[in-house]
Amino acid sequence: MKAPIRLQFEDKVAVLTIERNERRNSLDNDAIDSFLEALMKVRRSSVVALVITGEGDRSFCAGSDLKAMKTYNEEEVTHHTHLFGLLTQTIDELPCATIAAIEGACLGGGLEIALACDSRIADQGATFGFPEITVGLLPTGGGTIRAPRAIGLARSRELMLFGERIDARYACEIGLISRVVPGSVREEARARADLLASQTHREAVMLLKAMLVSGAGAEPGLGAKMAYISDVALSRSPHFLEPSQPEKAK
Repeated sequence: MKAPIRLQFEDKVAVLTIERNERRNSLDNDAIDSFLEALMKVRRSSVVALVITGEGDRSFCAGSDLKAMKTYNEEEVTHHTHLFGLLTQTIDELPCATIAAIEGACLGGGLEIALACDSRIADQGATFGFPEITVGLLPTGGGTIRAPRAIGLARSRELMLFGERIDARYACEIGLISRVVPGSVREEARARADLLASQTHREAVMLLKAMLVSGAGAEPGLGAKMAYISDVALSRSPHFLEPSQPEKAK
């Protein structure tokens, strides 16, 4: 049986692929467990940038596997909600840059995964939305927090309450995604990851992300103190003011 998640490392870049194309790359509890296990491997590595994508071109990720959820008992459904929240929080707090390479449908929990990433790149045919309300569910993977931060409360209300889908052009226009590319979105994401890995070190990315994630909404004085402490720590790193060098393939 094929594993639901494939993780590949090359130098200081990793690529994580959701390999459940037959289920539109939706996630059941076992798949989320595998996803979290892969993220722990990334956390323990020296990776500077991680690309997250989905198998095939039909769907980046369709969120929760509703077919599997219909077979779950109450405890398993509750555990699924817990796991999805843990998954997006883990992505958000990774000590490396994260890029969502989106082809096809990016819906519900799939969009919440993308919103937890630092950058979202989509192909021209990608579609986005929060359809949970139309099947009696709610966005519980952090979307109610991260979407308003990205596109504002008014647009988030409209997307979530009415469950409508939007295309890539409009998603980029309102700031839901970073850019739309005419060619291969995976190649574009990988090139961006490679470029960052050639320009900086893990320590700098880790500290900057900690400042951004933990400092969001903090008082200016606290944010300044966090920046000062992080900068002092980075200045004492052996990589301070040194250009990054690609690691040799092992």
